[in-house]
Amino acid sequence: MKGMITTVLLLVLSFNVSAKDQTNTGDGRFVSVDGDSLTFIKKQLIYSSFKDLITKELSLMGHSSEVFWTKYNEKFESYFSPIQEKLDKAYGVTKETPLTDKKKERYDRVLRVKKLTLKARYGKLHKVISSYSVKKMSRSPQFPNSRYMSIHAKVNKSLLNSTFYRFTRSGQRRNYNNLFVTVDFSLKNMAWQDLGVELENDFTSVLKEHWKRWFEDHFKGKITNIILTNSSEVEKLDSHLKILSESSSSLNEIAGRGQEIENAETNAILSVDDQLVDSLWLKIKVNIRKVSDDLIFNKRTFHFGGEYLLFDLKSNRLASHHDFISEEATYSTKVDQKLSSNTASLVYRLPVGKWQRLIKDVSHFPLGQRNFNLELFGASSVKQIDEVKEYLSSLGLTNNLKVTLDSFNRDRALLKIHFKGNVVDLKSTILKSKDLEVDRNKTISFANEENPFAMNLIEKTSPSVNSNENKGNM
Repeated sequence: MKGMITTVLLLVLSFNVSAKDQTNTGDGRFVSVDGDSLTFIKKQLIYSSFKDLITKELSLMGHSSEVFWTKYNEKFESYFSPIQEKLDKAYGVTKETPLTDKKKERYDRVLRVKKLTLKARYGKLHKVISSYSVKKMSRSPQFPNSRYMSIHAKVNKSLLNSTFYRFTRSGQRRNYNNLFVTVDFSLKNMAWQDLGVELENDFTSVLKEHWKRWFEDHFKGKITNIILTNSSEVEKLDSHLKILSESSSSLNEIAGRGQEIENAETNAILSVDDQLVDSLWLKIKVNIRKVSDDLIFNKRTFHFGGEYLLFDLKSNRLASHHDFISEEATYSTKVDQKLSSNTASLVYRLPVGKWQRLIKDVSHFPLGQRNFNLELFGASSVKQIDEVKEYLSSLGLTNNLKVTLDSFNRDRALLKIHFKGNVVDLKSTILKSKDLEVDRNKTISFANEENPFAMNLIEKTSPSVNSNENKGNM
C-alpha cells in the first residue's frame, strides 16, 4: 500500500498551486486628532488603504506580508532616526531634561505629523498601484476622529514583487539548525478505511516522508536538519514557546522590573535545548471530511482543507501562516490502492504551492524583539483584530508601537506588542483606543482601565447600526 502511494506522490513532487483569486479593494483607517487638516487626513487614509491592498496582494502572491512590513518599518526607522534627532535638538530633548507638559505636547504633535507624512511617502509604495479610485470615505458621528476609506485599485504585481525583495533581501540573512515538522490529521464522518488503507500510518507516514524530502530538497543551505516530530518533541517545543511567552510578562506587571524581565528572558533562552536555538517549527493541520458515498456507482466524495503555522523558535513569533484552499473531490472506490494514492496526492499538494514562496522568505524572517501580551476579547473575525492592530499602531506611532497577532481562538485573541517608551506612556496610548469603532458594529472598551492589557470588543448600543457613518463628512 505504501509503495503505491509513494509512486503517485512522486508524480506530484513538483506540482505547484497558486491562488487565482485577486483582490482589488483596500480598506484604510486613521484616527485623527484635533488640528489635522483634511488634506493630511485623506493622505493618511490613502496610505492606509494602499497598505491593506499591498498586504492582501502579497499574501495572494505567496509572500509573507509580515516579513515585508517588518523590514519596511525597520528601514523607515533608520531613515527617520536622524530626522528625529534634529527635532530633538531643536526642542532640547535629552534623557536628563524631559520636556514640560506643554512643550512635550507641541513636540509630540510636530513629531507625529512629520513622521506620518514621511512614512506615507517612504519607499514610493504608491508606484505599485497602477490606478485607484475612492469607493467610500466616511467618519463615525459617534467617534468623529475615527476615519474610514475604501478604494478600488489595480496593482502592478511585477513591481510589487520586486519591491518585496528590495526591502527583504538586504540585511542579515538567517540560516537555521532545524525545521521541526508536526503533522496532525483530523477525520470527520469517516474512518481511515474510507481512504483505502487499513491503518492510519499507511496513509500518514508516506505523506510526512515526502513532505520531509521536499523540504530537504528545497531548503538545502538554509536549514540543516528536517525533523519529523514525535510526541515528546512536540511537548518540548510547546514548553519552549510557553517559557519564552511567560518571560515576556503582561506590561502592567513589569513597571520598575526591566532588568528582571531581561534576565528572565536570557535565562529562558539559555535553559532550552541547544537543538531549539535558531530553529523553526512547522505545524500542519490536515482536515478530511467524507461528504458522500455513492454505493451504486462506487464513488466517494471528500472535502479537504487545513492550515499550517510556522513558528520562529528564536523570536517566539508566528513567522508564517496559511489556510489551505479547500478542495472537494470524488474518487472511485473500486480499487483501494488507487483510492489511497489519489487522495494522498491531493493532500500532499495542498500546502506545497505556498511553501514555494517560503524558500526565499525564510532567510529574511526578522529577529524578534521583546514582546508583551495584550488580550483581546470579543473579536469574531480576523478583520476586527486587524482594525484594532491598525488603531494601536497609529496611536503609538511616535513610540514605534508594533502589534502582531500571536493566536486567535474563538473570541480571544492574543496580541504581541513592542513599544519604545515607558509603561505609563504605553497604558495611555492603549487607552486612547477606548470607544473607537470596530467593524461598524463594535467598540473598544476596558473592564479595568488600570489594566488596559485586557481589551474588549462590545456590541454598539446605538439603536441604528447603519447610521454609524456620516458619509462625505470628512
